Amino acid sequence: MATTVDKNNSKFDKNSPLMDLTKATPSVNVPKSPQLGEIAIEASQIVSRLEQIADGVNLTESAFNQSTVFLGLDQKHSDDIIQIIQGLISTDEDGEPTAFPVVDDVGKLVITSHSLAAYCSNLDRHILQKLSTRFTTDITRWVSSIFGFIEAAAFYHDDQLEGLVRVTRMMLHYKFPRFLEDGALAYTSSLPMIYSSVASPLGVVQHLCRQLGLPLACVRPVPVNSHFGSQYIMDVTALQRLISEDISSGRTPLIVIADVGTPITGHVDNILRIQSLCKTHDLWLHLRGHSLAALALQGHPVNGHTPSISDSFTLCLGNWLGIPGLPMITLYRQWDPVSPTQLKNRQVGSRESTLPLIAGLKNDHQGRRIISLPLWTALQALGKEGLHSRIRDNFLASERLWAAIDVYRHVRVLSQKPGGESGAYTVSELISKSVNIPLLFETTACCVVFQFTPDIKDGEQLGRVPPYYDKLNSWLGQILQLDAPQVPLDICELENIGVVLRFCPFELNTGQQPSVEEIQSFVQCLEQQLVILRATVQHKETFVKLVNASPVLKLVELPEWAGLGGVRYAPEGWEQLLTDQVKEELNNLNIALVDTLRSTDSAFSLGEGADGLMCVRFGMLTPQSDVEELLNLVIRVGQSVEENSRVLDSMAEIVRKGIETATLDLQKENEERLWQEGILRHVPVVGTFVNWWSPKAKESGVRGRSLNLTQGVVESTENIYKYHMQLQSGPPPVGTKVPPTPQVQKPVGGSHSRSSSHASSQGTSSVNSVSNAKVDKAENGANNNQTIPTKPQSPTIVDIPSSQTNIQRQLSNHGVTTKLQTDGSVLTR
Repeated sequence: MATTVDKNNSKFDKNSPLMDLTKATPSVNVPKSPQLGEIAIEASQIVSRLEQIADGVNLTESAFNQSTVFLGLDQKHSDDIIQIIQGLISTDEDGEPTAFPVVDDVGKLVITSHSLAAYCSNLDRHILQKLSTRFTTDITRWVSSIFGFIEAAAFYHDDQLEGLVRVTRMMLHYKFPRFLEDGALAYTSSLPMIYSSVASPLGVVQHLCRQLGLPLACVRPVPVNSHFGSQYIMDVTALQRLISEDISSGRTPLIVIADVGTPITGHVDNILRIQSLCKTHDLWLHLRGHSLAALALQGHPVNGHTPSISDSFTLCLGNWLGIPGLPMITLYRQWDPVSPTQLKNRQVGSRESTLPLIAGLKNDHQGRRIISLPLWTALQALGKEGLHSRIRDNFLASERLWAAIDVYRHVRVLSQKPGGESGAYTVSELISKSVNIPLLFETTACCVVFQFTPDIKDGEQLGRVPPYYDKLNSWLGQILQLDAPQVPLDICELENIGVVLRFCPFELNTGQQPSVEEIQSFVQCLEQQLVILRATVQHKETFVKLVNASPVLKLVELPEWAGLGGVRYAPEGWEQLLTDQVKEELNNLNIALVDTLRSTDSAFSLGEGADGLMCVRFGMLTPQSDVEELLNLVIRVGQSVEENSRVLDSMAEIVRKGIETATLDLQKENEERLWQEGILRHVPVVGTFVNWWSPKAKESGVRGRSLNLTQGVVESTENIYKYHMQLQSGPPPVGTKVPPTPQVQKPVGGSHSRSSSHASSQGTSSVNSVSNAKVDKAENGANNNQTIPTKPQSPTIVDIPSSQTNIQRQLSNHGVTTKLQTDGSVLTR
């Protein structure tokens, strides 16, 4: 297959003048295309509609509710399609609104350029090739000049690791000349080795091996410094030892992947020493990281020779500039056939110049997609000064935040210190002065990483924080995300450090950094939370001692809770009898306890221990909080809830037994009445004649029953229906006619106790109001010559006191089916 090589993109003339981004391109008289303008306008209108949703315009129906299993037969209008996309973007699957990114004018222009790139894909192939070549050549010249890699070639890609994959493939072709023909057989006798720091994500080298078909045995993890220097950067001495071991073992060192800004903490490897080591052993050095953006802070001579800091590096301009939809750029050096190292280790010969093409590092101008158009548009819109200012603001934001939080004693800052170890340089000084590239990397900080730590003695080295501090740092991060969102934070975890909070201005994707006032407001919020964290840590030791000394409070371990801790209120002796019924009673008691405590202080909440039992969770405390008083409050409220539970149990037991007694009395009295009156009175037709011939006495009906909860007795209801009143306990007022005593009074037998240490009689005497349980079988039923059956046909109605819901629950626990009525009574069956 014939392949066309773009010679203009491979290398440009060093003596040709570079295009200045701040100057307009000379105008050329070309015919205007109305279609391009229409596409740009329509794309801009779509972006405006999405911004309206971000401003709070509600949609009529969620797009997730619309079925898309089968493609509809009817054609949809463009407005309907955009409406569906708006619905998918504006809400999630649960219908909750989603956060929209902030897009500035440059970002909108880039979004429009994607539409124009799609339109250009329909142009004639030679015109499309001309456009693609022009855009990539311009960008390569601009970017290589800005970042000081004058003689570099550029590869544009969407995937962040694609450039590294193709550079490594190029080195495979370089080290193994038969790799193109033989594939993996070319290195069966000598495995290629890839060196990467253990501080770097393992997924990077795994992805590299998968894409190239290499075994994981080709990866050589390089340890980090353990004695001298930062513990997050590569140990160059260990790297040198590994390379020597591999060479002596017959393996082939291939590439070293170094970090200029490690993925989380932002530290920079010793690039000079690593570069020297790579040149000695003919290895390729590839750099990555956000601190590479510092190369744009200084001006680089156009005609002067500036040695490159590495063989290749990847630039993530979309993240650094806060512009969505921009491709990545991998700048790599072009092969120099007169290089002394290559002359000494010459293996490929004349094929060296074709290695980038074989590895796929040449941009495809034959395709239908112009990948570089959005980036070309963004650079034109920003200009060199705009690009410089955005990168400068990123480093300034890190510098200001680092200086603001480094003053706190209980805050450990883990990221690289701006200005170097001595703090001699600021970002402004680095811009105005000319410093070498290694010093530039060491004195800039691409992120700020910190965590809350315990007290440490002078000279003591703190490694990983205790597990409880991981929960405290997670809580701190969540609070700061809610109360101070002007400084976006990520909650991360380092293996040897614990949970940390990370601010990285190079990953905000907004193009706007926090102002000085916003950083000050963030620091004030942080200071307030640090006071709470220190107070909580100081109170926790007292909290544990007091809980262990209490006979009714048990300490509960809550693995995911950052507050003071959890306690379970359990009366003495209960935890020795943890049957299923006791567990249920214990859970109900603690649930009621939390409900009561929350009405006093919102710091209490309901939790669940590892054993599945409920407990009371204590939140964060202030320095003025009294732990002993809080625990005493829990004990007092717990005893009160326990006492009320006994009262309700006793009352429910009285009601239940009262209903049983009343039912038995009614059944017995009804049977006696049938025996006394005779069977003939209840025979149809005959009974009517007998009742006419010998009328029944007015007082011969079956009397109803009422339950006096205060006295615990079942009484007949003739006085209630005769005088239309309920009897009240206590002496009657002077001059008041006292109704006669009910003819039937039967005490409710037995007693019920919920706890072995307290009798239910205490609960019965504590009832403040008198409530009668009325059995709805009135005496006047007999007076109306109605037949009373042996068993009552209607349900029993029981009037209950004010705590009706709890009594209903207790009745259910004792096997009595109840239903709460609107009039305050309970139907009992």
